[in-house]
Amino acid sequence: MVLKLPPSIKFARYKAASHVYSLDTDWLTPVEYLPYIDAVLGDIDLDPCTTERVNNEFLKAKQIYTPKEDGLNIEDPWRGVTYMFPPTYGRCSWNKIRGTYRWGLHSGSNSSSPAKAWFLRLEREWKLRNIPEAIMYATNHETLRTCQQIWNYPVCIPKVRPYLIHGRTFEFSRTPLTWGYFVYLPRLEYGFDQATRFKEVFSELGAVIC
Repeated sequence: MVLKLPPSIKFARYKAASHVYSLDTDWLTPVEYLPYIDAVLGDIDLDPCTTERVNNEFLKAKQIYTPKEDGLNIEDPWRGVTYMFPPTYGRCSWNKIRGTYRWGLHSGSNSSSPAKAWFLRLEREWKLRNIPEAIMYATNHETLRTCQQIWNYPVCIPKVRPYLIHGRTFEFSRTPLTWGYFVYLPRLEYGFDQATRFKEVFSELGAVIC
């Protein structure tokens, strides 16, 4: 697959990246993964946790939710083919009275990772058929243990650690900081194994567990 880097990050690979403390400074999907995502999903209708600047530079989803719209708690249903990389920082606590998540840098003992909270919303919208197909990329490893629903779907764990991109500076990390994984929620309307395309494409990156 041919990978074309956005001009703004071509020469930034070995520059230092600052700390993550907001969605504006959070890590972005590694650019080497973008052709694989495109090969499976094609045009992306929705990215529920991003910024306008990042979307214009990279994924170019038709609709996005920024921190202002609060995609995690928004009442409007998520719709269309969806890709998301949940926030890598902070914690999410569920408020039973409000029926919403509180997302912040600090939270209580019963809190969960943003990856888990965003995935549960994604799965709900997929089960309601608001979302026909989706891919989530995450780097929170604990979510693989605490959110067992993930294992109901194909999961790809790339064998090479990626160079994450800083959301504000568009600079690469000096070294691969961590590893991540993809979760695929397939189309169902055709009545046969829709995960085949995902397996064919993402097996180039690493093992696909179904």
